Amino acid sequence: MHRPDLTERLLRLRGVPVFSAMTATELAPLAATMRAATFEKGDVILREDEPPKAFHMLLTGAVTMRRRGKVIRTITAPGGVGFLSLLARTGGGTEAVAEARTETFELGADAIQEMYEDHFPALLGTLRWLAERLIDENNTLEPPPYAPPDDGFDRLVGDRELGLVERIFLLRRTLGFRHANVNSTARLARALKERRVGAGEAIWRPGDRATNTLFLVKGNMELRWRGADDRRRVQVVGPGYIVGGAEAVANRPRWNELVATEPAVYLDGSRESLIDMLEDDLDVALQFLSMLASFLLVTWDRRAQGDVTRPVST
Repeated sequence: MHRPDLTERLLRLRGVPVFSAMTATELAPLAATMRAATFEKGDVILREDEPPKAFHMLLTGAVTMRRRGKVIRTITAPGGVGFLSLLARTGGGTEAVAEARTETFELGADAIQEMYEDHFPALLGTLRWLAERLIDENNTLEPPPYAPPDDGFDRLVGDRELGLVERIFLLRRTLGFRHANVNSTARLARALKERRVGAGEAIWRPGDRATNTLFLVKGNMELRWRGADDRRRVQVVGPGYIVGGAEAVANRPRWNELVATEPAVYLDGSRESLIDMLEDDLDVALQFLSMLASFLLVTWDRRAQGDVTRPVST
């Protein structure tokens, strides 16, 4: 393999959707860390039981991706492998095997995280990319069953409005904010608006602007939509659920209807306040990346278990 020059590496980075809006100056430090790698037919690039240490951008060759022993797809140049599993920061869950002699640019996990630390727009762009893909996947799958919280939140809800301490407690119970520092959580909690709705009230409908995220505290609701196969689907959500965040982060219109099926209480957070928090707290932003990437990997598992194959990439 020839030794790639900086311009070649920059062009390859600019071809990755989440990096496309960055300037050459911003990308140069990341490009400088890229290494050329070569894999022969049958070589394992990613192992299912190990967190990936790098993202590989294919220059030549082809790679087969598998989850739980089932083929997801075969990726050819100029595609990439390992990015989604790298963001999830868990035991990979995806195996990648070279189907032919394959040449790649290898970009290490540490370099990507350092880039996110220095350039929040790139991190936000990655969040949007993940959110968009998650929306598209959820639109085609049967919704997961309702999972009630281990202990109900009803005891926190009375006639008076929820106080700041109660709001912080509720936020820290959710996956996305479990590791947020108290100051960041308090800032977001102060910006939340408490809403109380009656049974049958529609919170939003398909096509509405997604300007907010809902944190459900009391009462159940239903998300309703018609999938890509025109089948009607319903997902029950309740206390402890965060609803609508993917569309808000992606800045996409609502693709479903949200209706309260009983009297309900929720906290309404604006898109702007959520993004401000993520910009101020890198650890929470990285946790959000991990959470969305993990959710997307779960949809792949559901497809694999149902013998459903569909073109996807990492």
